[in-house]
Formats: sequence, structure tokens, C-alpha cells
Amino acid sequence: MSVDDKYTYPGSGGVLVNHYNIRDAAKLDQALNAVASVRWAAMSREPLPTRFDVAQLQAIHRRLFDEIYPFAGQLRDVDAQAMGTGIPYSRPEFIPAQARAIDDALRRDNYLRGMPHDQFVDRLAYHWGELTALHPMRDGNTRSQSAFITQLAAAAGYRIDWERVDVDELRTVRLQAVASSERPLVDYLRDRVQSYAAQDRSEHRETMTGLTFEQSPRGQQMRSFIEMQRRAFGQDPEGIMRPPTGDAAASRPRPPEGRSTEQRRGLS
Repeated sequence: MSVDDKYTYPGSGGVLVNHYNIRDAAKLDQALNAVASVRWAAMSREPLPTRFDVAQLQAIHRRLFDEIYPFAGQLRDVDAQAMGTGIPYSRPEFIPAQARAIDDALRRDNYLRGMPHDQFVDRLAYHWGELTALHPMRDGNTRSQSAFITQLAAAAGYRIDWERVDVDELRTVRLQAVASSERPLVDYLRDRVQSYAAQDRSEHRETMTGLTFEQSPRGQQMRSFIEMQRRAFGQDPEGIMRPPTGDAAASRPRPPEGRSTEQRRGLS
């Protein structure tokens, strides 16, 4: 059972405080997965960032989770460790300095652009290991980091074949990168990272060739990432591609009565 802290409902066994006041862990997970998948589908249609740093990771976390969590996009200020392992993540007082070190390393690597495949995978695994050790947010780190890594790879001309990624295997090698060496993560990613053809990286390729977004390389990348989330978290990838109707629309989480969206998000 999870331990309560300042982010959880007292006596809840670790259920995180949320805008919908959901007190059941399974129902909260369901809401998180539904909202995050819809948000990621929308983000995947937008231009890629030009800079990649911890601030961008926070922005992704905020986009994915601000409908649910009041702390979305915020650095945690409590201790955390990998569940079931005892492996500690960064102490909260060290997170800002370690985040700056990660930012500097990514900038020195020119955000992994222009690297041949094997060098790219080596450096991608290194930076992902550093982000895993940082674990900067209270919850939602795996999904926000996976989205960040997907964008980082795409901007450098590579895609991750998420359909071949098992979330438990990925977690194991990421934690090995924290505890000992990123080599298992390198080996895991090596044949799951593929290069885009140069023309596929054009922002205008979809309109030039008549492809829909879903048929384009970025659309296919989005679909494989969503499929990985479905396998890992139980979210239907088809359901997030269309607006809910009928009973599905009625069953979506709704804000508590009497509170505006701005109030729920702490903006007023």
C-alpha cells in the first residue's frame, strides 16, 4: 500500500488529491489514463519543440494531467522511491540543481540531432536514465517522460517503435540505469529505435503527399505510443481518436458542482 503524504488524501493509502475528488485508486487511474491519452493525441498534432529541457518535461506533464492533478507540471517536494524496489529517486532539495545539469547535458548534445543510430541510442538511454533518476513530479513521470522522449527522438529524426515496448520491461531497464548502468536500456532500445527518412521529417510532408495525419510518420508514432498505453494502462486507443457520445460521454469525469475550470486548476 502506498504511503500518504502532503499530496494524498489523509488515510487514503496513497490516493492523490485530484480536482474531481476521486477517492478510489482504480477510478482515479481510469480517469488519468483517459485524459492523458486524449491530451497526448492532441499534442502529437502540434509542431515539435525546438528545445528539450526539464521545463519542457514539466510543460508536457502539465498538458497531460492538469485536468486531474492540482500539482500538474510542478516539481515534487517530498521524497520518492521506485515502488517495490527501494531504489531512491532524487531528493527534492537536489532536483533543481540536477535538472539544470540534465538541461546542460542535453544542450551539449545538441538535443541528439545529427547523430548516427548507435550514438543516438546510447545518448538517448543516458538522458532517459538521468530523467528517471530525477523523477521530478509526484506522479505521472513515466507517461510524461515517454512523451518527452518521443518528441526528442522525432526532432532528431528518429522514432520509437512503441508497439514493441513492454512497459514492465522498460521500467526494469530504466531502473537499472538509475541503480547501476544504462547499458541494459541501450540494448533494449537499440532495435526499437528507427530513423525517419529525411523527407518524413518535413513539417509539410502530409500536405505534399496527400497523407492524412494518421497516415503520416508522426501519426503512426502517435498511434503506436497510444497502443503501448492501452496495453500498459488499459486505455482503448480507438476511443481516444473520436469524441465520446451517448453513455460514454455521460460517464466521463465532470468537475465538482459550483467550481469553474479555472478554480479547479488553481487559476483563480
